[in-house]
Amino acid sequence: MAADRREAIVVGINTGLLTLSLIVILLVNRNRAYIPLKCKNIPLLNMLFLTTLLWYLGDIFTYQPTLVAHATRSVCILTMSWLRMSLGVYSVISCHVFRIYQYQCVFKWRVPAKGKHLWVPILLWTIVPLLYGILASAIPAGKGGNEYIADPPMCVSHKPLYFTAVALLVLLLVVWACATLMMNNINVCFQEHRELLVVIVSTVLVVLLQVVLRWTLPGNSSFAYNTFTSVTDVLIGQISLFVLVSKPLFHCLRDPDEYLCYFLHTLRRENKRVEYEMAGGEEIAVSQFDGLVDSSSTESTRSIAKVLLGSRCGDSRTAFPAFHQEDPSDCGSPPRVLV
Repeated sequence: MAADRREAIVVGINTGLLTLSLIVILLVNRNRAYIPLKCKNIPLLNMLFLTTLLWYLGDIFTYQPTLVAHATRSVCILTMSWLRMSLGVYSVISCHVFRIYQYQCVFKWRVPAKGKHLWVPILLWTIVPLLYGILASAIPAGKGGNEYIADPPMCVSHKPLYFTAVALLVLLLVVWACATLMMNNINVCFQEHRELLVVIVSTVLVVLLQVVLRWTLPGNSSFAYNTFTSVTDVLIGQISLFVLVSKPLFHCLRDPDEYLCYFLHTLRRENKRVEYEMAGGEEIAVSQFDGLVDSSSTESTRSIAKVLLGSRCGDSRTAFPAFHQEDPSDCGSPPRVLV
């Protein structure tokens, strides 16, 4: 069967979208010393991008079948079940659940997500991806598992394995939704709960639409359905990443000093410096009351000293009025620095 040029175009579009995410994650890592970005848990952002990439690779074998030559059942299991579902879909959701769990650790229990608070939840959240991957590998094609068919040549999942995947997906979505609702009881400074709400609502709506279209369109191998599903799969990961980092990354590139000053004074006003230190994995060496900067050799601390010693936070053109209403002169006068 000859390759469908339309499918090649779809792969090109998805690759372009994923390239935008790659540029964003590279910019985040390049500016990882910028404290508002560091507090977003950059390693978890990297994991989110990686799982989205694996999801995208699995989608090629699932929804662009004419581009895959001489596949076998083993290849179908590896790509459809392991790359797309276990290491892709389920792991993307696990990243978001872990982010909420981190907020719970930091803001409710006041402990960093390290040691047992890190590895125990990770081990628990690997259960679903491993369970599905093992089931997909063990169930024969004749009893409802994955299969590679020759006419038309493509990888397919029979109903028993498909409904198992959907059931596990629903389970994870319910856990994610409950965790997101818990965020309303966590007192954060920068409306992180709204970011997480946007991510889960957009994801659930897309997943529901995909499931509805699968059973309403004439045949789940239609080009229209495959195109819609593969593109929206990539968009789910992309929206998640952009919603989480767009604001701090934008200000990091446009007005880093002014936004950092706003960020630090918000932490001081809300008395949340310790919590965001635990979230970022590094001490934010600024006193809570008089703008002091403690001694440190890190690049981020030197950046703080630079901002607090010579910022334009008192400028009337600032985009952060909440800070100025509190005390417009705080950043306008040079604070004392401890060295």
